Amino acid sequence: MEGCFSAAVQKMEQMVMFPSLLQGVSLEEQGGDTSEADSADKDLYEYYVLLKSIRQMVEGGLVPLDSRKPQTAARLKGQEGKEEDDLEGLFYHHVSALTSVLNQLTRRANTVTSKYDEIMRHFNQSRITLRW
Repeated sequence: MEGCFSAAVQKMEQMVMFPSLLQGVSLEEQGGDTSEADSADKDLYEYYVLLKSIRQMVEGGLVPLDSRKPQTAARLKGQEGKEEDDLEGLFYHHVSALTSVLNQLTRRANTVTSKYDEIMRHFNQSRITLRW
């Protein structure tokens, strides 16, 4: 699951030579999956930067619990005692959630890559002049 995400972000980084071209371009998923809450708030440049930073975290290790947002850290610490009883269920719950998030992030990386490719093709077509 991590490998697909990392590969998609790596491909995105290799293809996107001019990330600034993504500024102001809204997320328009080819699959029509734009119903997520934050999709209207970010342009493709913001996703590009976000995906790169998440990839670094995934590959380099997660951020310690104490350095996360305070409300998230407090909520997670409060749940620790209750969850110790069902470690197998807790494990499957977290793996499932992580898989879902990485799949969504992989789709976002692929969307940024394909949209950038579309922008570059349009740019290159507008610069080509045919002479007979």
